[in-house]
Amino acid sequence: MWKSVLNQAINNLFLACLFVAPEALKALDTEIPPADVLSRLKSGEVTAESIRTDESGGAARFQIYIQASAEDIWNVISSCDQAFVFVDGLRQCEILENDGFTTLTRQVVKTSWLVPAQDFTFRTHHEPFRRAEFKRIEGSPREMEGSWDFLDFGSGVIVTHEIRIRPGFPVPRFLIRRVMRNNMPDLLVCVRALANGSTSKAQWVSDSRSCPGSAK
Repeated sequence: MWKSVLNQAINNLFLACLFVAPEALKALDTEIPPADVLSRLKSGEVTAESIRTDESGGAARFQIYIQASAEDIWNVISSCDQAFVFVDGLRQCEILENDGFTTLTRQVVKTSWLVPAQDFTFRTHHEPFRRAEFKRIEGSPREMEGSWDFLDFGSGVIVTHEIRIRPGFPVPRFLIRRVMRNNMPDLLVCVRALANGSTSKAQWVSDSRSCPGSAK
């Protein structure tokens, strides 16, 4: 049972994080992946790799190909209304500040009665349709930061998402990584469906089924 509780708690911490400002995760110039990886992405796969850190917690990088404009994708992942569809257990989402370049957002997430609600605020710095960086300001996790990068090359956009989590309680690093690898792909393919970026009707149906929530 304790493993289920930890899974739910970690899931709460990172599934709601959309935009974050990384200090430990340094931005890399996003390049078109090698041909074999690009082929996998265009077939619908979400690729994942762990990012090594010397601290407790976990960090990972995910990529997905979305056949839509960067603006359409951006409008999905920056929307509180859409977040209720692709974020599991989202109970509240509120934009506290927004000056066009920096956004302060508060979210409350609860996926199970086994764990308490996660209530946290994060700040986002963004270059619209190109890059967004987010960082936890206050709330449940000890640390939470990451980024979203958009590589537009004509036929679609490769979205790269990096995230690092350090919970406020002891959790084995392998468990955090496992939860990330198991749950983040569903979030990303749901975003693809909401942006109407699936490459076929069959893929859209499959992507939509991965959405854990529903529109408000």
